[in-house]
Amino acid sequence: MDYEFWKDIHERGGIPAVKTALEALPGDLPAKDADAATEMALKVIEDDIARINARADRAEERARRLAEQAREVNEQLTEHAARGEQGASPGSAGE
Repeated sequence: MDYEFWKDIHERGGIPAVKTALEALPGDLPAKDADAATEMALKVIEDDIARINARADRAEERARRLAEQAREVNEQLTEHAARGEQGASPGSAGE
């Protein structure tokens, strides 16, 4: 029951599948082997959580960049509209 074994189980069914597989370990499995299996299963889960957190961090950074870009575009549009209003003389609209 190496890392790849637990990773495969986790990929197929997530944490519930890992928990079920741990619960299904033979009762006569030596404590040392059971501990090693548990540690390896936990490592797989920890690695997946780290992967998810890194992905969330990247998404959060992208959202921040997009919000900043939207703010900049909004400022540009506001400035452009203000310049347009200042340069337009009464009655010249539509000409």
